[in-house]
Amino acid sequence: MNVLVKFRQALALAAAVVATACAFAAQAQPRDSWPSKPIRFVVPFAAGGSIDVVARLMGRHLEGRLGQNVVVENRPGAGGTVGADLVARAAADGHTFLFTAQGPLVLNPFLMKRLPYNAETAFAPVTIVAEAPNVLVTNQAFPVSSFSDLLAFAKSNPDKMTFGTQGVGTTGHVTGELINQLTGLGLTHVAYQGFPPALTDVLAGRVGMMIGDTINLVPRIRSGQLRPIAIASARRSTVLPQVPTFAEAGHPEIVSGPWFAVLAPAGTGIEIRRKLSDEMRQILNQGEVQEKLKELGVESRGMTPEEFDAYLKAEYKRWGGVIRKAGITLDK
Repeated sequence: MNVLVKFRQALALAAAVVATACAFAAQAQPRDSWPSKPIRFVVPFAAGGSIDVVARLMGRHLEGRLGQNVVVENRPGAGGTVGADLVARAAADGHTFLFTAQGPLVLNPFLMKRLPYNAETAFAPVTIVAEAPNVLVTNQAFPVSSFSDLLAFAKSNPDKMTFGTQGVGTTGHVTGELINQLTGLGLTHVAYQGFPPALTDVLAGRVGMMIGDTINLVPRIRSGQLRPIAIASARRSTVLPQVPTFAEAGHPEIVSGPWFAVLAPAGTGIEIRRKLSDEMRQILNQGEVQEKLKELGVESRGMTPEEFDAYLKAEYKRWGGVIRKAGITLDK
């Protein structure tokens, strides 16, 4: 073998070693080199809402821990799809994250025929920050006070089994369909354009019930305007500890409600995602942060990227099944 051939082989080997090292470095993205510039949280909903407030709260606490500014950018539109797509197309360098509710991830893929991203592959999970369980409520004149009462009442009063929500495809809507599919209750959905008109009609008795999250319903329950029947949480909520769960009525599968989570563009290194998840979970353990979240009507959660990945896949499968069976769509 002549010298030139040996030289070329050595050069090729060196190039392969360098390429492998670079690829590993890009994937590992060591903790001590991150973050190297301001972090961007893209919230795919309008400014001023609960998820926006939570994103800014977490951002302020992260700035002191990470030594970089955290910028919250609101990109609303198409049920969260616009902002989600922006993050799906962003560089996977650990400086752009999606701070979202579950709609763009596990509901919209089944409610809309076309999304600009693949919800199963476009994002890399970081953590779930908080959740706001859904609650089934009535006005004070409705003649039931428990879910068992409601099941009995429904047999002789099928025409009164209506429930209002903030709109088609919301977590309240799909929760009602989940209840129907698991219990045969026969609830009829009445969709409103937002929370206020739905609240007005349930208080007036024009619809029998309402399903909404703790963010909106806690003040009305505490004031006595609404009577809670059951809460869709795995255990009693710290926000409404006096309200029994569906599990206590024999239906542990009825667990639902908005959750707020952080995801990165696909390809973002696991070390960065673990670091951010660790920092956020430590923040969520702080008493003052937990109290602030409770004031908003939400509860702190916290998951590792691996835990969130498993949870996200299960939620995708679960809600896809519910939506398909109920025939819900946002396409006209």
